[in-house]
Amino acid sequence: MEKDGYRSRWLPLAVAAAIILTNPFMMVAVGLTLGLIFLCCDKRPVYRKVAGAILVPLVGIAAWINPILTFYTSLAAFCGVWVLRKNLFSTVTSSALVACLVASILTVPLVLKTGVEGWREIEKQTVTMQEHWHQLATKRQEADSDKLQNWEKWNRLSVWLLPSQYILMMIASFFLSVILYKRYGETDLPLSLGCSFFNQYRFEDNWIWMVILGLALALLFSSHEGTLRLALNILFVMGIFYVIRGLAVIFYFIALKNGGLILRILVVVLCLTPLILFHLLFGLLDTWVDFRKTVPVTK
Repeated sequence: MEKDGYRSRWLPLAVAAAIILTNPFMMVAVGLTLGLIFLCCDKRPVYRKVAGAILVPLVGIAAWINPILTFYTSLAAFCGVWVLRKNLFSTVTSSALVACLVASILTVPLVLKTGVEGWREIEKQTVTMQEHWHQLATKRQEADSDKLQNWEKWNRLSVWLLPSQYILMMIASFFLSVILYKRYGETDLPLSLGCSFFNQYRFEDNWIWMVILGLALALLFSSHEGTLRLALNILFVMGIFYVIRGLAVIFYFIALKNGGLILRILVVVLCLTPLILFHLLFGLLDTWVDFRKTVPVTK
């Protein structure tokens, strides 16, 4: 029994460490977010001092490596922890989305003021990495003109969606940080994930307006590259969350019919196919239909 308790205590930390260490951005994002939560929310003075002492060198090293991403990450982490402390929303999803939205808006003037070269360098590094993996996976003699054109389109799209990728990683860092803090921290604040089980996962319905905004920008300003890129990033971020919400709705019905683990795995695997559109549809419709009447409505 004691051995099982030991595993249950350290397993979340081991899983989080494995995820974080595979990505430098996630390492900084989780470090900043978790450190700020301990610094601002924990009742134990010793833990607050340790968190504060770790944050200073972490921000310094990150800023030396990439000032733009460090500015965005620091601002998002600060805003997110502030929103969590104020308990403005009943879900971490909305708190994290608001924080990333504010940080993104304030990062754009920094990029424009310091010159776009810094951001172009980030895009260049992304393309270089993708080219490296492409060369490893494809034989040179197999690369015909059609494949090269498709690859160029994929590269351009991935560069356009680069901001949304960092936003999603930042939001993931909020979830990891709150999960870890709920396991190891001590606070009187209601740092809630918004659900006890995955099939209860939902977030505030007003976020549907972001989807509508993204669609409107994409349809009305498709000829303007900057606006189109903004629209695609909005739709990508919100689309991921509505796919997850749709997955939770499907899991809810599986549990209602006493479905097994194999069926759940199959539903998750379908997210890697064009059938992911059904997950997205369920997530969007849940805004109005409210498939899960027993799940508490978020504020």
